[in-house]
Amino acid sequence: MSGSVSFDRAADYYDATRLTDDAALGRILSLLEQELPGRVLEIGAGTGQLAVPLAARGVPVTGLDLSPVMLAQLRAKPGGAAVPLVNGDASRLPFADAAFEGAYARWVLHLIPDWEGVLDELIRAVGPDGAIAIEPGGVGGVYRDLFERFLAILGDAAMPPGLPPLDRDVRLGEAMHRRGWASVRTEPVVYDRSRTLRGYFDDVPRREMSWTWRVPDPDLADATDDVRAWAGERYDLDAPQPEVPTTWHVYRRGRWMAA
Repeated sequence: MSGSVSFDRAADYYDATRLTDDAALGRILSLLEQELPGRVLEIGAGTGQLAVPLAARGVPVTGLDLSPVMLAQLRAKPGGAAVPLVNGDASRLPFADAAFEGAYARWVLHLIPDWEGVLDELIRAVGPDGAIAIEPGGVGGVYRDLFERFLAILGDAAMPPGLPPLDRDVRLGEAMHRRGWASVRTEPVVYDRSRTLRGYFDDVPRREMSWTWRVPDPDLADATDDVRAWAGERYDLDAPQPEVPTTWHVYRRGRWMAA
């Protein structure tokens, strides 16, 4: 077993809690259309937030996900039938070498212990003349402060098993560089969620965020009380928090100059 985290348990609420607003979605789809040639693979396709509208734009995208329940949600969406789907693990892609001209991933590498092996698989499946786009997710701004406080209390139980979320962009870039791939474009994206810290703390006990899944109930409850009190001394819990951009990175084999 790869130890990759399946999102079966999140399928029913995933779209409601990971909403991509229209402006951010349009920006991402345009980036992928511009940068990824020909046949395209998405790993961690999930409920199809990206794959379905990308296919509607005429991009020949194939979606792969570890969770058959998430893929069922994708298939049930209008336009979902147009996306070929594979239930599989990104650390062992069931595709031939250079089967695709492009590939992309969003919010998935932190869930896979052998995330560098996933990069090797993407490079193999895309081939030397293709492009790979990755948005690794992670946390920033005040949410980084909160997550670091949770980590200080809960330790490894709250740390995702894959790409570390606190320095994800640097580690991703270094890993691709070691493989001879260079960044040719970066694209910051801001997701409009208008969230308050009070809402954030209300969400933690619901375990809608994957970092909470391995934490025992009493430990999560105690840590949430601690971090809420700590945050209440420093921030306005009812003020909408500004969203911090997350960054898409487009990579090509290293002979390309970074933009």
